[in-house]
Order: sequence, then C-alpha cells, then structure tokens
Amino acid sequence: MTRHAVLVSLAVAFLHTAVMADDTHYQDYPVGDQAVGLGGAYTAIAADPSGIWYNPAGIVDVHDTSLSLSANLYGIQDSAVGGGDGLIPEDPISKLVVVPSSAGFVQALGRTDNYGKRPWAVGMSIVVPYFRKFSTSEEGTSSDPVLGEYRHGYHRAFEDQTLWVGAGGGMRLNRRLSIGLGAVLVHRSLQDAASNFVATDMVGGEYTTFRDAMMDLNFSNDSLLLTAGIKWEIIDNLFFGAMIRSPSLTVYSSGNMRFSRSRGDGESGGFSPTPEEAKVKSETRINGEARVGIAWVLPEILTLSADVSFHMPVSYTLVNIDLEDEQARLALRDALLIPPAIKRNFVINFNLGAEVQFLERFMLGLGAYTNFSSAPPIRNDAALRPSPARVHMVGGTLAFGIKSEHTLTRLGVAFARGSGNDVIASNDPDQLALDTQQFTRVGLTQTFIYFFLASTFMY
Repeated sequence: MTRHAVLVSLAVAFLHTAVMADDTHYQDYPVGDQAVGLGGAYTAIAADPSGIWYNPAGIVDVHDTSLSLSANLYGIQDSAVGGGDGLIPEDPISKLVVVPSSAGFVQALGRTDNYGKRPWAVGMSIVVPYFRKFSTSEEGTSSDPVLGEYRHGYHRAFEDQTLWVGAGGGMRLNRRLSIGLGAVLVHRSLQDAASNFVATDMVGGEYTTFRDAMMDLNFSNDSLLLTAGIKWEIIDNLFFGAMIRSPSLTVYSSGNMRFSRSRGDGESGGFSPTPEEAKVKSETRINGEARVGIAWVLPEILTLSADVSFHMPVSYTLVNIDLEDEQARLALRDALLIPPAIKRNFVINFNLGAEVQFLERFMLGLGAYTNFSSAPPIRNDAALRPSPARVHMVGGTLAFGIKSEHTLTRLGVAFARGSGNDVIASNDPDQLALDTQQFTRVGLTQTFIYFFLASTFMY
C-alpha cells in the first residue's frame, strides 16, 4: 500500500480543557479598598466608594469627597483537571492576567452636624467582580496503527468578564441611623474560540480519515438591578449593616455563533465542510441577594468585621440560538462547549476581617472569605452534557496600608483555592467533529491569586 501520510494537527483543546464559563461563584475576590483587606466583610462599614456595592447606606459616612481606585495588578488563575479513564492528562491552566478591580467617587452634601457628619452623599463606582481569560495551544506527537507517529496540537482562546456600573445615594436619618439606595447596570461579555483537527491518510487516491471542527461563540448582555441598604450604630463603635439586591432584569442581548464540521471518510475531495452561523441571545440573571454584617470600629486603632451573604436560586438560558430550523438549532446547541442553560442553587457565603493601625499611619489587614459554588451536583452517567463546575472555594486576604493627610494606600494579596467536579468532553478521535461527542465527569482544582493596589483620596 502506497501511503502519503498527510498530517493535519489533532487539536483537542476543548476536549480536555475545563469549561471556564463560571455561572456558579459569587465572590471570586473581594473588591474595593479597605474591603479587600477585610476579606470583603464591609457591609457594616461601607464608608468609601465601594460602599455602593456593599451597602449604599454607608457612603454617607464619607467626609466631604472620596475618590477610590483599586486594581488587581496581577492575577494567577490555575485550574487542574484529573480523574477519568481515557482522558489526555492536562497540564494546569495557569495564566497571568491583569484585572482592573474598581474605581469610584463619593461626594458628601449638606451642612455638617455637631459630630462633623453631613446628611447626604451621592456616588458612582465601576467594578469588575468577575474575570476569566486563557489562551492555550499544544504541540506533541501521537502514534496511530496506520499513520504511525505524527505530530498533533490544539488551540482554544476564552475570555469571560463582567463589568458593574453603579450609582447610589445615602441619607442620614439621625446620628446613628442611615439608609441608602442604588442602581447597577451589569454588562457581561464572553468570547470562546476553539479548533479541532484529526490526522488524515491518503490510500488509493482517497482520504480514509479526516475530522475537523471549528467553533466560535461570542455574546454580550446587559441587565439592571436595584440595591437598598441600612446602617445602624447600635452603640458607640458597634455597627450593623444590611443590604438587599433585587432580581436582575435583562435589558439588552446580542451575539453570534459559528460552527463548522468537516468529514472525509472515503471522500475523494478530502472533506466536506458544513458551516453553520446563527445569531444568539443570552442572559445572565441574579435572583436577589441579601447581605448582613457587623463591625466593631475603634477609630485609628482597630476594626473587626463579619458578613454573611445569601444568594437566591435562579435558572436562566445563557445561550439561546436564534434559528427556526429546530434540527439545526439543536445541532448548534450540542456543539457548545459551555452549558446553554444554567441552574444555580441557594448558597450562603461568609466574610471575616480585622485591621489594626499602628505607629499612627500604618495599617495591617487580614481577611477570610468563602466562595461556595451554587452549581447543582454533577451526576456521573452516560447522558452528561456541559454544566457549570461545582467547586467550593475558601480564601484569604492580607493587606498593608500607609496613610497620609489626604491619601490611604493599601498593597496586598488575595488567595482562594478549592476542589470539586467539572464536566469535560472525551478525547476519542472518532468522535471529533461528529454529532456523538460524549462527556465525562472529572475532578477539578482551582486556585486564584491576585496582587492588588488600592488608593483612596480624601478631600
């Protein structure tokens, strides 16, 4: 048999890479300035621009004008997959990313009272509470009984981020009690591009094997939600805070998906492309949140705080393919590498923090927080489809701060780690580019490390 071994790369990026769309966690990392050093336990304080997110009632305690900038300078997102027969061993996905965290301002209004506090405050803030990004490719060699040894490789590029833009106001009812209201526009954008090839061989003028698959998905959606909060100084230096967030309302959605399968078994032309392209609609829903906290604040000495947050269950369609042909719509839906429908269970998260001030101008903060998954348990059977990873995480923060007359700067690190399960596609080459792709449950370990710098300017 004369054989012209024609190598086309075997690209299985999306076959053994963990699904990265994370419609499961609510606090990958704390955001804000002082809030980060306190591990996100900030609902009973909320006295800087990040209070618009934690509790808008707290911003009324800002003195005059406060401008806050916070950035996660560098972050390491690491995911390692293991456990499962027939899977290609995966190297950990460990990527260095730059993630802006938050920026905002608050302006206090009205005359100061006998305690030096103003009755009103308004503010605006922008925050990136969620960010995932990775790009991966691989080169290597494989062995086939017919083709012998050949090179293979794969590629996948993924980015998923959420931007919150919020505005709020606070009002002081009396010396110890204040209330606040806010509105938040949530913008989410996702891009996912994957490739997939299988080696071919020429036998008797015909290709005996050829597989090819390309998938390109991108979408964005916008939703609106409202917040309301209360802050109460129970006794001197002991504060209670509570915030409720409304269910979100989707106000805009756009996107498209392109998928092409190629098969070449016995076809003299080598392959027969069948491209499909369709518009998609999407939504990312939050079905309400309640957050309560307590804090003991000794000015310029010590702060101790604790929060508990409650996240309501919700279900929504993350990707809805807009095609009248039901068979074509289902075929494109089955080609998705992220789950098209999301179900999130009720979940409770906890935050603890402490900050001590020493030598008049230096501060040291230490915090801890949970980031439990709201994803349902993943069953282990032959009918598995893509679903959100179920990984419960715990984390901590460490921050060092320095204070001057008009500025307060903190530098620190946030760390979180957890283990659980995910669903990934099998790597059987016979299934590539076909309609019979199978999935399996695997173990998944995730680690997030972010180094942050936050500054608040007070005038």
